Amino acid sequence: MIEFIEDGHIYLKDGIIIPSVSEILHFIFPDKYKGVDQETLNKKAKYGSTVHESIECFEQNKDLPELDANQRFSFTQYIRLKSENKIEVISQEQMIYYKNEYAGRFDMIANVNGCFSLCDIKTTATLDKEYLSYQLSFYELAHMHMYGTPHFEKLYAIWLPKRNYGKLIEIERKSTSELLKKIKEFKESKEICLND
Repeated sequence: MIEFIEDGHIYLKDGIIIPSVSEILHFIFPDKYKGVDQETLNKKAKYGSTVHESIECFEQNKDLPELDANQRFSFTQYIRLKSENKIEVISQEQMIYYKNEYAGRFDMIANVNGCFSLCDIKTTATLDKEYLSYQLSFYELAHMHMYGTPHFEKLYAIWLPKRNYGKLIEIERKSTSELLKKIKEFKESKEICLND
């Protein structure tokens, strides 16, 4: 059983706190947001969350949240990409976990041009493919652990940058051995911190 506590962004697996995919990614990419002030990060996060919410509502035939002009443009780019790439959403915003090692929530599983795919929606100005490679690969590993399904055929970023045309970009996966190595390094770093 996996639970999520919004306040503090905490995942509980059978009542025990386990790391999030975001925590592990922060360990792998410690300087990703270096030099960006918290107010800017919060604005970007709010922008992205609203675009995500609009897509989720659209796919569930619910009313869209209130969107500003830029958010509406990003949303229309998603509609265009959906049509051009035959994106048929299977599930959205599902919580997953890998053993007692980590938990997270992926954006979307979809058939994309007929391929069973795991997708992440990004609204960033630039697309960090290496970051996404780890992120989507961690989600895929957890999904395989929970459901015993084989790899997804494709991993994709649905990239919807503000004021620019959206793109569907295939992301390369990391091997299971690479992911397990990073998990081990992350755990070792936590143990060092606890022992200091």
